Amino acid sequence: MTRIILHVDLNSFFARATQQANPALRGKPVGIVKALGRTCIIAASIEAKRYGVVTGCRVSDAKKMCPQIILMPADFDKYEDISLRFIKICAQYSPLCEVFSLDECFIDVSETADFWAKAPQKINLQQLAYIELAKSWQLSIGAVNIAFEIKRRLREEIGDFLTCSVGISHNRLLAKLASSQIKYDGLFWITGDNAFDVLGKSNLMDVCGIGWGLYKHLAALGIDNFSKLRDCSIQFLYKNFGPFWSYYLYDICRGIDPTPVNSFRSLPKQKSVGRTYTTHKPLNSRKDTERLIRNLAEEAAFKARTMDLAGRYVGLRLQTSASHWSELKSKESQSWYGHRILKNYIDDGKKLFDLCRLISKDWEFKNIIFCGVTLGMLTRKGDLSLPLFFDDKRRQDLTEAADSINRRFGDYTLFPAQLLGMDIIRPEVTGYFGDKSFRLGKFLRNN
Repeated sequence: MTRIILHVDLNSFFARATQQANPALRGKPVGIVKALGRTCIIAASIEAKRYGVVTGCRVSDAKKMCPQIILMPADFDKYEDISLRFIKICAQYSPLCEVFSLDECFIDVSETADFWAKAPQKINLQQLAYIELAKSWQLSIGAVNIAFEIKRRLREEIGDFLTCSVGISHNRLLAKLASSQIKYDGLFWITGDNAFDVLGKSNLMDVCGIGWGLYKHLAALGIDNFSKLRDCSIQFLYKNFGPFWSYYLYDICRGIDPTPVNSFRSLPKQKSVGRTYTTHKPLNSRKDTERLIRNLAEEAAFKARTMDLAGRYVGLRLQTSASHWSELKSKESQSWYGHRILKNYIDDGKKLFDLCRLISKDWEFKNIIFCGVTLGMLTRKGDLSLPLFFDDKRRQDLTEAADSINRRFGDYTLFPAQLLGMDIIRPEVTGYFGDKSFRLGKFLRNN
């Protein structure tokens, strides 16, 4: 049976969600920054992109390209809420729905598309045209109807200003490439007949899996498009790219991708939890840096407790204000990393912080702009012995009570006194659901 894979991609998600919430911003160039005062654009509206403003652009450059751009702070709680509602819609069309990122889902409708093959009672001319096209190409009418139903429900159930592009093909690679062909609110189908044509018009980095490093290696060999890549023998690719990337490149330039769509309901076992943060300005004292570490340790431990996990690997990373990670690797004094492996498992933010202090006792706390705390080697708390001592049991009961209050009234309603007087860093969802088991686990428990 030929597979039918949909890739659904929300258009300009962060910016569009901001414009959805504030109609006065609609039709205007909007740039999203992590917080006011930050210097990097993390998302741009459709209107801003027309001026050349893109994700990763410096704010100063964005203002030169588009002087009228409106900068807005990110609202990650809003993005997560919309994303989870979007996932809930997508998951109703197949049990094989994979959350690829905050604004993208793959849906394998190979065995469910026929349930939607009948034309809906209300149908617009665009959908009718696609149905007729699918009939002439002997493609799945059900897949077309599912795509338009997701678009309709997105507007009606989540927000009338939100749109998505849908790509349809027989594998994940081509489905994702298809969704990028017609922006915005588009629908595109890649078949065995047009796959080489679409690949021929695409840049190498348009395909998921080819990053900057791999692209530079290909370009150095004179390979700058998929046609030239197809001309390369597997022996040539093996010699230059090794046993993994050679076969990967050989397949993708031919539109081959056997990767299955894995349901987000069967997430892999969580191996670690953590939190990283880049500061607004450098920290130059041990006191300020330790308060940041405590903040991040509390969040990492809370994630573990929420998933009923505990860990015995503790990692801490600090970085100074070098302009790029490559500089940090070449200058040892600008980056510190340490870890401890414990005999016992922990899920307590205070214990995690105390271990981080022990790790960093000899480090220089100067000009710090980045901090990361990790709790790893996780295991289920149900497999561990109960606390034996009164003080440990009392600490556990106190932590559970605080978690219950924070879940009910909001993050950091109760927090350690050490964080008094500082701008507390609150949990935020990442673009690629860096904590999928944590975020989606909560969603599954509530749905």
